[in-house]
Amino acid sequence: MEFKVGQDIVYPKYGVGKILEIKAKKLPEGRTMGVLIRFPARHMEVWVPEERLRLTKVRKPVNKVQARKIYSILKRRASFRTSSKAKERAQFYKDKVLSGDPVELAEAVRDLARLSIRKSLNVREAEIANAALRTLVRELALATGKDIEVVRGELDDILYR
Repeated sequence: MEFKVGQDIVYPKYGVGKILEIKAKKLPEGRTMGVLIRFPARHMEVWVPEERLRLTKVRKPVNKVQARKIYSILKRRASFRTSSKAKERAQFYKDKVLSGDPVELAEAVRDLARLSIRKSLNVREAEIANAALRTLVRELALATGKDIEVVRGELDDILYR
């Protein structure tokens, strides 16, 4: 297993978390290794089997170099289709967020933020946008060593200019 106790991770579905422990658990299929992860933003802890970590694309947070690339992506022009149905757009952005790719996450945040300026997001789009932004803010705060509120302000300035 490539993860260690105390390490910060990004779980695409739940956001940024910290590994509390690595341990085996007895399941009906037999014993399996997994990690216990705390997600402070969601006030929850989840035990995830090792094979599930790979399937859900759990990864290490971006580093400082990658963070600069993320900021650059957020400053670029948004690319969205306002003509597509809200349900289709929501699924498209959900897939981008769950891809586990930090670039796709940043693009989803940028595009949904800019779309919200043009028109109201539906409930599902707004949920995806808020969760993705929360994850991106926490991840960039880890990478840059800045306070979460400072990063949130920086992103608001970039996204809603």
